[in-house]
Amino acid sequence: MTRLFNSACHLAIIVSGFAAVQAHAEARASETVSTPVKLPATESVVADDGPGGLMVAAQKRSEPLEKVPVAITVVRSDAMTRLSTNTIEDTQKLIAALTYVKGATSLNSALFLRGLGTVSSSIAAEPSVTTVVDGVVLARAGESFGDLYDLDRIEVLRGPQGTLFGKNASAGALNIVTREPGKTFGGYGEVGAFQGGEYKTKASIGGPIGDNWRAGVSGFFSDYKGNISDKTVGGKINGYTHYGARAMVIGDVTEKLHVKLIADYRRADDDCCGFVIGALNAAPSASQAAVQSILAPALGGATRESVQVTPNRTKEVTYGASLQADLTVGAHTLTSITSGRQWNNTEVRNGDWVDQLYLNVPLIRDLGPQRSKTFTQELRLTSPTGGFIDYVVGAFYYQAVADRTYTRSNTYCTATTAIRQANGLTPCPTDQSTILNPVGVAAFGSKFYNAAAYGQANWHFTPRLHAVTGLRYTYDKVEAYHTRTNNYSGSSFPGVGVPAGIGSSFDANVATGGVFNGTPWTGKTSAKNLSGKAALQYYVTPGNMLYGSFGLGYKGPAFNTFFNMSAGNTAPISPETSKAFEVGLKSNFNNGRLIFYVDGFYTKVKNYQANYPTTFNGAVISTIINAGDVSTRGAEIGLLYRPNRQLTISGGYSYTDAQVDQFLVPPAAQAANTITSGTPLAFAPKNKGNFGATYTALPRNLPFALEFSGLVSYTDKQVSTLAPRNTAAQMVAFENLTLRPHTQVDITLAAVDLAKRYRLGFVVTNLLDAHYASTIVAGGPGGSYLYQIPRDSDRYLGVVLRRNF
Repeated sequence: MTRLFNSACHLAIIVSGFAAVQAHAEARASETVSTPVKLPATESVVADDGPGGLMVAAQKRSEPLEKVPVAITVVRSDAMTRLSTNTIEDTQKLIAALTYVKGATSLNSALFLRGLGTVSSSIAAEPSVTTVVDGVVLARAGESFGDLYDLDRIEVLRGPQGTLFGKNASAGALNIVTREPGKTFGGYGEVGAFQGGEYKTKASIGGPIGDNWRAGVSGFFSDYKGNISDKTVGGKINGYTHYGARAMVIGDVTEKLHVKLIADYRRADDDCCGFVIGALNAAPSASQAAVQSILAPALGGATRESVQVTPNRTKEVTYGASLQADLTVGAHTLTSITSGRQWNNTEVRNGDWVDQLYLNVPLIRDLGPQRSKTFTQELRLTSPTGGFIDYVVGAFYYQAVADRTYTRSNTYCTATTAIRQANGLTPCPTDQSTILNPVGVAAFGSKFYNAAAYGQANWHFTPRLHAVTGLRYTYDKVEAYHTRTNNYSGSSFPGVGVPAGIGSSFDANVATGGVFNGTPWTGKTSAKNLSGKAALQYYVTPGNMLYGSFGLGYKGPAFNTFFNMSAGNTAPISPETSKAFEVGLKSNFNNGRLIFYVDGFYTKVKNYQANYPTTFNGAVISTIINAGDVSTRGAEIGLLYRPNRQLTISGGYSYTDAQVDQFLVPPAAQAANTITSGTPLAFAPKNKGNFGATYTALPRNLPFALEFSGLVSYTDKQVSTLAPRNTAAQMVAFENLTLRPHTQVDITLAAVDLAKRYRLGFVVTNLLDAHYASTIVAGGPGGSYLYQIPRDSDRYLGVVLRRNF
């Protein structure tokens, strides 16, 4: 309770002194892309996957979902509130086509849609699924993985969205809309306590601050001990402490000029993400077996114990501001969105997974602070609707700069007089051993410049037959640099010796050992692209729309710039392009009581940018490559059924077949590591779906209602890396890297007073205690594999109290 009280105090400090914010935003007559709309009071759903009065901004203007020829899933804030979820990671249970890939830090986490996405540790590579918050494009995937609070909705646009959302939407886009302050005083406070030592608090207040002006602030504080026991240092790891705030000011400068200023700040300290040792090498050597023996009982993946002298840790500070101005010019609206953001991320990483220093078993420590800043400017003109044609035209500029200094420190024992243990390992006490401390330091960074012009038109040939056409011209320039030094002249220490060829000659055959110690490398590349979209819509009835679309997707060039960069990584990564076909039906029956959608899709990708595992200097690493031609095809369905005001049923299902068509072998790869055609892409489960229901009971003679919400989500098996299957050993490894299918059941029972001022909810997450891992990677000690165990892999209970005013 002390921790809970402290959390509430943090929130009180964050939100004090600001005017009130209401629970639902009022819609302006001339809404723009980042303006939420007021939803019907009867809406009470787990996830809205159809029209039903929902307004979206998928085409850079607010319009009903049924009029948009794009596959879209909309997750409402009330859905996340009922399930006590507050991150993008949590929303993958509500969105059938979405997969969240959790890395050792947010820097190398990623989003996948329909089996397509990019996981990369490179500082000079960008995501395949773009994230837009209140009209502002986020440069890095990791920036979007913060806490979601005071949310209005998340729009998930599936398939390439490059025409309107830019180069980093080759697999799709997430458009996040936060709640605006209202025109009357209001707000809320919420406190939650959960099993396992987790506490969440958030609050929001705001309201009018003068004629035609509103302001508000929202804040949150959350804390979690963790779900993994560390055998070496004691206590729990994989926990976090997060807090932050967002302030918003909205007003009419003149009758024709409307402005919105947003500023936000977030700080995070995560002792995350520690791995659990899982499946073992099928035939370990004697030395591997010895290392494996000290890991028991952490082996097998079912335990919640880890062995780390120094647990992984990530510290983040992110902040930024944006200014949106909407100027009425005749019947048109001219919109300007200017933003600046800073994202600082410091990674502390353990790379050995042993409990102490042993002979010939190094302790590896990484420290990698990264600083990133982004500037964006968008200018667009939006026409009025109601005529034969309406359109949006615009220009976009983007500059993202990132710098990192990465230090890898080894502690290596080469000789000792200590006695060998029964398990075959020999410890190295400092007073009896010869210990070396090789250190490698790499300073590297990147600069991205992007300029684009775009336009999209909606053609209304008849009341039933419409068309959409759009084009986007994009110019990209990427610069990268890398300098690496070490304090040891040899290359026998894993990950520390200077790699061959980094320097002016780029000769991969030159011996290592500091030949290019400190010699800088720089790279530069650019690309131009013309992408576009064409779609036809036909309204069988006013509420039933058939559509078909064709789109060209694009993702810009990149560099493999990371700590272990070598001569084989200096060539630029070519742009990724795609051709996407989609057909669908969106239906609205009985005035919105039953909403249904179905779509089929096929996407062909050339120069697919993907992670590829390889061994470098004694360590398993993953580098981004152009993997060649890949494709994904499938079908999706969804429904929302509201037979009455008390009951809502919703569901979604996605079938995805994503595979390699023709692999492009990297220059340094061996023939045995070729990926054969038909190999499934990483993080592409064939079957994924959810089914949810919310029922509100009104008992007689009671001053409150009882609300029951339940969600069942299923995820099929999926491989966690793009791996070869050419030999028996590779097939075993492939199976070890495959995530098993799992089904999760989450339920909430809440009491809500009839005036909707109070809500007391009891939450059960993962009711059936269905254990699962979110990622598996190779490179563990003794030839083992490393399992990432998410928070909701184990059942836990919670209680949430909310007060509206």
